[in-house]
Amino acid sequence: MTTITSASSTSTASTSSSSSSSSSTITTTDFLNLLVEQLQNQDPLNPTDPSQLMQQMMSYASYGQQTLTNTKLDTLTTAVNSLSTGLGITA
Repeated sequence: MTTITSASSTSTASTSSSSSSSSSTITTTDFLNLLVEQLQNQDPLNPTDPSQLMQQMMSYASYGQQTLTNTKLDTLTTAVNSLSTGLGITA
């Protein structure tokens, strides 16, 4: 049953990966959906190791911070480009 669960999670992950590659981003909702899917389909006689679950939750937290950082960097880049254009500086 573990193999079936793993195949289901892998299938879901590859589906999300395929859809995310067209938009080149994965949302936090996608990430949480994958995590919930994994928990719902795990083998009750051989559940996910708590340390693995904690690592996945830390990955989620890290992903959220990276997304926020990227958004702020994009905003900063836009502002710097606007300033340099206004000053007549070209890169």
